[in-house]
Amino acid sequence: MRRHWLDVAILFVLSSGACAYVALQVPGERAVALHVYFLFLGALLMLVVVSAVGAAAPRARRSDLVAALGERPEPAGPVPQLAKIEREVTLSIGNAYDLHTRLLPHLREIATARLERRGQRPGPDTLGRWWELLRPDRPEPAERFAPGISESELRELVADLEAI
Repeated sequence: MRRHWLDVAILFVLSSGACAYVALQVPGERAVALHVYFLFLGALLMLVVVSAVGAAAPRARRSDLVAALGERPEPAGPVPQLAKIEREVTLSIGNAYDLHTRLLPHLREIATARLERRGQRPGPDTLGRWWELLRPDRPEPAERFAPGISESELRELVADLEAI
């Protein structure tokens, strides 16, 4: 409201001057000039009152809904299980023991789940060339540090499991 006081004072002075000029120069229109002047003063008074009430009223805070919509969720970090599987794949390519103990149990579980959906059981007829690698009674490798599965073979195995 403080910034409007000067504006209100200037408007009051100008309207008073205009009313005095009309009342003195055109005596027959003095009543109309006074009615217009009082109407204008009423509007000016309403402006002052509304501005004062607006300045005195507390600012409305944002609603909870608007605040919730404005929040941005934190980006999801890496999935810990995915990082674990990536390490297991890397180790399984490196040596046969890690392939046998780390990756093959996951691949067996995937193959079993996919075959059960189709009403089949894992076996040489359902897994084909991968049966020797995925059979549950596969013995541990004799040479633990022998190379594991190659990356191309692993890609083929995963593609075949996806096709089941």
